[in-house]
Formats: sequence, C-alpha cells, structure tokens
Amino acid sequence: MTTLTLEQQYKPYKGPESYQVEDAAFFFGRKEAADQIVAHVLSAHISLLHAQSGAGKTSLLNALVIPQLEERGWTPVRILPQNDPVRATRVACLQYVVPPPEAEAIALRRALDALFGATDDPTLEELLARYDDPGTLPVYDPRKRCLIAPVLLDEVGARYPALDGGRVTPYICRLLRSSLDLQTVADHLAAIGTACGTVAGSWQPVRSDTRVRHLLKTLQSAACRAAYATTLDYLDLPVRELRPFIENLLHIYGSARPGFCLVLLFDQFEELFTRFVDPGSLHAAHSQEMPDWRLRLEFIDELRTLCREPAAADGRRRGSRRSVLPVRYLISMRSEYIAQLRPIREFAADLDRSAYQLELLTELSARQAIEEPAVLYGYTYEEECFNQILADLLKEERYIEPAHLSLVCEKLWLESGRDLVRQHAATAAGALPTVPLATYAERLHGAKGILRDFLQDFLVALADDDERREALELIEPLITGSGTRNIVERRQLIQVPFRDATRRTELLDKLVNRTLVRIEPRLGGQFIEITHEFLILAVQEALQKYLYGNVEYQQFRVALRALAESQRDPAASATDSVINRAEFGILDRNRQRVQWNGWAVEQMLRAWLCHGGGSEQRATLRYWLDAASGLAAVADLGTIRQRLAGCGAGQGFLSRPELQQINANRDRQAFTPAERQAILRSELLRATAEEHADVRYWTLQVMP
Repeated sequence: MTTLTLEQQYKPYKGPESYQVEDAAFFFGRKEAADQIVAHVLSAHISLLHAQSGAGKTSLLNALVIPQLEERGWTPVRILPQNDPVRATRVACLQYVVPPPEAEAIALRRALDALFGATDDPTLEELLARYDDPGTLPVYDPRKRCLIAPVLLDEVGARYPALDGGRVTPYICRLLRSSLDLQTVADHLAAIGTACGTVAGSWQPVRSDTRVRHLLKTLQSAACRAAYATTLDYLDLPVRELRPFIENLLHIYGSARPGFCLVLLFDQFEELFTRFVDPGSLHAAHSQEMPDWRLRLEFIDELRTLCREPAAADGRRRGSRRSVLPVRYLISMRSEYIAQLRPIREFAADLDRSAYQLELLTELSARQAIEEPAVLYGYTYEEECFNQILADLLKEERYIEPAHLSLVCEKLWLESGRDLVRQHAATAAGALPTVPLATYAERLHGAKGILRDFLQDFLVALADDDERREALELIEPLITGSGTRNIVERRQLIQVPFRDATRRTELLDKLVNRTLVRIEPRLGGQFIEITHEFLILAVQEALQKYLYGNVEYQQFRVALRALAESQRDPAASATDSVINRAEFGILDRNRQRVQWNGWAVEQMLRAWLCHGGGSEQRATLRYWLDAASGLAAVADLGTIRQRLAGCGAGQGFLSRPELQQINANRDRQAFTPAERQAILRSELLRATAEEHADVRYWTLQVMP
C-alpha cells in the first residue's frame, strides 16, 4: 500500500477521492442530508439511500453519517460487496466491532508520540485535551487526520485469519475524534475479557485518570492478546450463513457490552447488479474474470433471513418481536439500479417509504464546500472567483456535482492556495489572502480545463509513450464494457505474462499517488478501482488515443496474449511453432517490451525456423540464439523448481536448457513424484535422439 506524502495529507480538499471518517472536519455542505439519513436509519428496520453517480454517497456516509450514528450509541459497519458479499459482511463486522488490541496499541502509541515527549506519561484525559487543543494541533495539521486514521492489519504483529487483512479502525481513534466517549471504550475493552470468560476482576477499569503508558502495557500484554484471540474464535462462527453469525455476535459480544447496537451500511450496493452477473455462454471467457453471479442470489437470501422474523418449527411465525434481530440496515446505491431491488422489496415492503434520495449540491451548499475548508487553512477566494466556479459547474441552473467541485478546488489549492497560506503565515497579515479570478479563469481555463486535463496531465508527465500505454493498460480493466467502474485484484494487473512486474508496480504506485486509482485491502488481497466515475470518459478518450488508435501496439498486445495462451495450453506442440509469421514479426519488433522466459525464447527460435529463414534475417536469428544462451546461463535450479510447480499442474513444459540443468544436477537433488512426472512429460516432448538416455532415466523414476 502506497503511503500518502505529507503534501498529499496537507490539503483542504480530497480531489477525486472519497472523504473518509478522518476527513469529517473538512466536509461541508451536507449536514441537513446527513441528519435526514440518520433519522431514516434509526426509524426503520431497513432503509435506502440512493443518488446519481457523483453525488458523494460514500463521502457522506464516511464523514457525517458514521460519526453521527456512533455519537448516538450505535456501531455502524460499512460493507462493500467485494468479490463475496456474504464473507465481506462477516469480515467487516469483525474488523469494526472487535479490532485487535495490537491495533489499539498502535493508535495509542502514535498519539502519545505525536503529542507528548518521550518521558511523559499523561492520563487519557490529558491526551484527549492535547489532541483537541487548537494551539497544539490545529485543524489543518496533517497529524490531526493521521492520528485518527485506520490501522493496517499488516502493521499488527499477530495474525488473525478471521480479520482477513485490510484496515481496522481502533476504538482509540473513535475516542480521539469524539464520536465515542471514554465509557464506551472502557465497556468495549472489558467486553473482550468477559465475552471469553475472563474474570472481570482481572481487568482494571479504563477511566479518565488512567495513565496512557499503563493502558499501552495492558493492550500489549499476553493476557490481553490471549483474551482477544479467544473472543475472536467465539465470534468467528464456523458457518457461512449471516443470521447465526450476527446472532452469535449479539449474544457473545453484545451481552458483554452495555448498549451495543449494530447498523450495517451496505455501500456501493449496485455492484451486486453490475459485477455479479452471468454474461452467458457466448461470453464464457469474460465470465471467468467476473465474480460468480450466484453470490448475488445467495447474499439477497441471506439479507432476507436477517431482516425477517424466523419461522418456528411448525413453519409459522413465532409471534414474538424478540426474534427480530436488533439490527438496522441501510442500502446505499446509485439511483439507476433501484428498480433491481424487487427481490428485497419482497421482504422489506416499507423500503421505499424509508428511502432518501441524495441530490447534488445546491449553490449554497457548494459555496460552503468551497469556502469553509479554505478558511480553516487560512485563505479564501475572490468573490468573482466564487461566482465563476459556481456558474461553470452549475447544472440545470441549480445543482453542482461534488466530485467536480472537489477536483476544481484541489487544483486551485495546488496552483495558488498553498502558496497564499505560506505567504500569509510568513507575513502574519490580518485579512485572509484570496485566490484571484485570473488564476482560475485564465491560467487554468476554468472548470472545463481542469477536468479535461486531470488525466492528461498525468499521462504527459510520464517518461514516454511506452509508459503511457502501459499505465493505460493498468487502467483499462478498471472500466467495464458498459462504461462503469470495475474492481480488479492487484495481482491481475501486476502479474501479467511476459510483462515486467516491477515496472507495472511502479506505474501503479504513480496512479495511486495521483489519486487516479485507489487500492483497497479486502478479503486478504488488494483490490484496485478508479477513484471516481467522472474519470471514465477521460480514460476512454485516452485509451482511444494511445492504445486503440495505434495499430502496431494493438497487434503487439494481441500477439502477446496469444503467446500467453499457448504457454498455458499443455497441448502446445513442442516441435512446431505456436507463433505464426505475423505474430513473430510483431513480437520481434517489440522484443524490448517483453519479459522473456526460456519457453517463449524457444518459441521465437522455432518461429524463425518455420517462418523466417532468409540470410537477410540472420541478425534476428543471432539475437534469439544469444537470448536463449543468456537465459540458460542465468537460470538457476531454484527458479526451475518453481517452474516445475506450474508444469506439474499441467501448465506448460520445461525448456530444453532447463531440462539440461536438471539432468546435470539430478544426482544431487531429490524430486517429488509430481515433479518427476512433470520432468518426464517435458523430456518426452523436448528430447533429441541423443537424449533418449535421459528419457529412460525419468521413465524409471516415474514407473520403477
């Protein structure tokens, strides 16, 4: 995961990124909407939030709704469908309700180190007062956000498989941001012990006068970790169904923590209908890259079971309200997909009555979203500049898209605002400096110029066309054929056959740092998505310009895919070339773009023999002969053993240089039965007449 630089953290606007809970102090213009959504959640068993793309649903949930629900005593868990909605719900609940004590210790330690000296030992009350003191930690200080940001589970020493990687938000962070009080934190820590049967007296109560270093020692103790691990085992019920899992969570943890109430916030719910689909047999190859559509049906069934009162043994309703789980549910999704909620309306008849449609920003709200964050940092805008921004972004004479507004304001901050703040701080002048209209209208060419140039600026800054094309290749799978956002596991973008993984990793980091894409740790992996829908059109235009419009490069990509498919095909011939004349020519001309292995080099040599031949191409032959010799020289037995694992699974064959190295070391190496079988398969295909002794040797190894 790429870490944000201080410059990226120190800014009043988020650009294309969604606002997170730690950004609440800079999120303006949506208070009334948040109040109404919270009212819907608390008054209905299941409610609906919907809006058009770009309205800022996720930002609103993170920055205002979640903190407000916590302030009212609820525990809100935001859940994304990911690649398995049922599993994602379980993991999100465990991560948010019971983060590990090691994460709590990390959050507490970073607050202590940031706010006090190395030998200080403040009380919790003193720590909270220091965090809230604007003289010690101004609202614009990037540490203010860093101290309440989630903790990566990779930073946690102990491994908890039930939490499945990603981020967790410690209760200490929620305490610092004032969405929880100290008593709630104390109740939670006590519940970790009592839920697993620990004697309550062995846990000292957490109070305002508790010393921070004493609490740190407790959180880092073996007893605390053991109690947490036991509690987590109790909570991670070994069933897939959600109802018994939630019932167990309420019974084990909820009964040990007074006033525990749960809200499940299902965000980006439209992904159930955009990603979990069956494209049909005509698109079988595409369907292999998509999540199983049956998971959507399963999840809706699980949601039905959660929301409905369970039936008695005779099939009738129990007639007792106690059997309805004390849980609230909120579905958040794009408006164009709400017609597909028919299966949910079957068990949530009041869903539409508890629905809230989030509109785009009004002019008044948009002005607040522009002005208030800037004032917190110590600058503002000329009145003409305000008016021109609003006029440029206005739609239907009344609405403004939050994403466009945030991107424009971020660009103005980078272009002018941060310099104004530095100059103002240096001169200690009285009135706030202003961003002039000329900067916006003339230098940046208004909102249209800023939005148009966002992706283009990034591409132009890359070293050459090759980098631009490969960066766009990374982005290309993040948009579906229907022009919506897609989510792709990181390895699918990086570990591409015959491409340089190191180079692609560096390009992905650049995309993340420019906030064009984001990385989300989920379900034990890292998933990539573009930061916002408004980028889709710009990406599509760039793909046409740099990728699809270049015939040579498109032919190269097709040839490279054909080469990769041939390597995966165990029936690929060992004597005839798998590369046709046209593919050989395009691959040879673009050979510096390819990460070659022994098998691919061998195929290029065979292709030359089959399709090349002429004396004028002797230089080409010499290149591939030298490449084959170089690969054979640098290959080591350890690398070949790794290749054997794939060959043993029926994925390709060893090259002749690899077989020669194995045979040269076979008396000094022990091979597993599967490896011996893979070697024999390769020998049968590769061996020359002079190598029949090797074939006989491995035949006897497999069938003594």
